[in-house]
Amino acid sequence: MKRLWYDKKVLCLSTFLFLKNIACKACGILLLTDGIGESYLIRIIKFINIYKGWNMIASERRLSQGISRAKGGSRSRSAQYSYSDKGARGGRSNGRSGGRRPKNNGHLPIIIAAVALFGSAAAVFALSRNAGFFHEAETTATETEYIDPNAIHEDLYLDYSAFKPGAELLNLKGMTKEQVIDFLKKSYTWHLVVKNANPNIDYFSMPEFPKAEDNKSEDGIDDQGTEEVVKVKNTLSDVTIRPNKSDYEIPDILSDSITDFVDQIYTKYQEEKASESSTEESSTEKKKKKKKAEETTAESSTAIQADYILQLPDFSDKIKDYVNQLAIVWKMAPKNGDITKYNKSTGEFEFGGSKDGYAINVDATTQDILNALNNKEFSSEISTEGEKVPASTASIKDQYKIIASFTTKTTSNELRNTNVRLAAEAVNGTVLQPGEEFSFNGVVGQRTAEKGYKAAAAYNQGEVVEEVGGGICQISSTLYNAVFRSGLTTTYRRSHTFAPNYVTPGTDATVSWPGPDFKFVNDSKHAIGIRAWYSNQTATVQIYGIPVLPSGVKWELESEKIKDLPVPAVQVITPQQGKETNGSAGSEWQAYKIITKDGKTEKVKDHYVSYKGHTPKKYSANAAESSSAAASTAASSAASTETKSAETKAQESKTQSTTKASENPVVSNDGPVGNNSVPTTEADVISGGPGT
Repeated sequence: MKRLWYDKKVLCLSTFLFLKNIACKACGILLLTDGIGESYLIRIIKFINIYKGWNMIASERRLSQGISRAKGGSRSRSAQYSYSDKGARGGRSNGRSGGRRPKNNGHLPIIIAAVALFGSAAAVFALSRNAGFFHEAETTATETEYIDPNAIHEDLYLDYSAFKPGAELLNLKGMTKEQVIDFLKKSYTWHLVVKNANPNIDYFSMPEFPKAEDNKSEDGIDDQGTEEVVKVKNTLSDVTIRPNKSDYEIPDILSDSITDFVDQIYTKYQEEKASESSTEESSTEKKKKKKKAEETTAESSTAIQADYILQLPDFSDKIKDYVNQLAIVWKMAPKNGDITKYNKSTGEFEFGGSKDGYAINVDATTQDILNALNNKEFSSEISTEGEKVPASTASIKDQYKIIASFTTKTTSNELRNTNVRLAAEAVNGTVLQPGEEFSFNGVVGQRTAEKGYKAAAAYNQGEVVEEVGGGICQISSTLYNAVFRSGLTTTYRRSHTFAPNYVTPGTDATVSWPGPDFKFVNDSKHAIGIRAWYSNQTATVQIYGIPVLPSGVKWELESEKIKDLPVPAVQVITPQQGKETNGSAGSEWQAYKIITKDGKTEKVKDHYVSYKGHTPKKYSANAAESSSAAASTAASSAASTETKSAETKAQESKTQSTTKASENPVVSNDGPVGNNSVPTTEADVISGGPGT
């Protein structure tokens, strides 16, 4: 029975300690949050300590009694009964020493209940007076977490329905600028395509876009002559888009607008925050004002209002620019039966049929695209609005004729003439459509031995050297003269380093691989053809087309020498480096355009050219003496040989004469023999002036 009583007391003490802890915590909240709870807390702590002291004294007393009994003291008989027998034995005399009942502890539940009641009241009081304490503590804990300084820290709402119809407001709180931009760009799909509605699109060919080319030559090429460059307005030069033949997808023009708009939002937000932080207003006052503002807003309207509204900017100018470029690229000129190709088997140009052209209506097409944007149709196809350009019904074949022709004479050098012939064959039959540019290197290509070109004389850094394809400058120069007389525009030409002799200096056009090049443009309204050939030491080029110059107008090209330039300084060489030469003077020339109209002639300056002179090469004094001694020794050796027959001597004399002429060519003041690798005879010399 005593054991059960003890267990019950332990349970009561445990309950008391649990309620005591609750009371202490509640009073602790009072103490931490409000000074009013301090006196209550002190009283409770004193009461608990008094009770703990009483309880310890009682426990020590019971412990001492148990110890004395263990040493041999009398034990009550009632200790042998179970707790359940206590009621049955209650009628016995209580005077018996062994029948003492345990001490009545009825006051303990009362004390426990009082402490619990007081603790509960204290907790309720603390919670009622400091309801915001836990919320503030939680908020403080959250705020201690990392907060991106670049993010928005309050509820700000963005209306982006301009990009996505019916979209809910976007709360920007906690989002950085990059996150907002990424979100908005993912809110729509962009695939705005413009379709080419040309009914004759099958007959339409895309134009060739100009390339950024550098006409400057590489080292080791004949690039020291006077350069002539003519800039011709190319409508494709300002075109930045690269559409296909049938369609073009307009770039996403919303993307840049989104970035700019979001930048403005975050810039404004950061400026406002910086302005607020610079004031002396306390954080408590800011919170009160914010709470009051929120309450006022809630009373005035229950719906959330957008702080920012994203709107589509005016894309009119940008869209019109795209359509203007499309109108240039997709413009199809009517095919009026012009020449289309050259038939090598018949040696004739072939004519094509008539086809209507097509032109885009820029204003109408622009408006169609803007309507799609305003309707939020960012993924759609818009066909171009346009009109056909009727082709001419009159026969145009009869209007074609030779509008210019030019011929030059070559030398008797078979290797050089082979190169001239191959270059003429490569150029022959070329057809240029209106606006198309001709490139000599582009048409002829690189001159190689595999193509049959031979090694012949050419210029390299002011020296005459053997080069595969040497001599083809005669075809480029002949072509230049024909183009000039046709009225077409030369866009790039460079003269030789030294004055040529197959055309008048100032009317030549040198070429080499990969540069310099010779170029001209067909700036007429119809296709033209080029015919070129070599025969019997003559090279001829003709331009075939509809006359470019007005009726009755004729152009010629003439050039006049202005002055001679000094002979370059003498270069000292040794016999091992070659033979001596006398060199030549340079020269300056002025080219003129001779315009004949209605029987009247006008002479107009066209371009200026300067040519270098050949450098004289001489032996030094010691080198000359050594050379003379060697010659004397050779002569003595020759005299000691047997006398040859007259026929043999005559043949040898002729051979030596030819060799001497080859080793020491005579150079005139008009310049060297151009691109010639064999001895020059009187029959090979061509006087200055255009060939006929």
